[in-house]
Amino acid sequence: EFHRLLHEERKLCATTCDACAHTAFPPRLHCPQCMSDAISWTEITAASQATLYAFTTQSRGLRFTAPEVIGVVEVPNVGLIISPVAGTMADLQIGQALCPEVIDIHDGLSFYRFTPA
Repeated sequence: EFHRLLHEERKLCATTCDACAHTAFPPRLHCPQCMSDAISWTEITAASQATLYAFTTQSRGLRFTAPEVIGVVEVPNVGLIISPVAGTMADLQIGQALCPEVIDIHDGLSFYRFTPA
């Protein structure tokens, strides 16, 4: 469902537990807090007020092309998300506001990254 929402609906989503209100990313079938399977999809949007917590470059990796800026993004009520970040090291700074973006990486396959707001 996560990848379908990304690719078809262009939405980056987490899951929120209907029992205890804990939000988890990446999405889970069961709540990691209370183990309930009563979960709902929660979209992470520009209104989520994500900020850049930390970042570095990665020269080579299995999922990222070189060189790529990889960041730790803090999303309120969700937590820390490791993600590609659009931009160069010189363009970014800790605490900078970011917005999620869905990108196509291959025919029929989409992924997410964060871009400066």
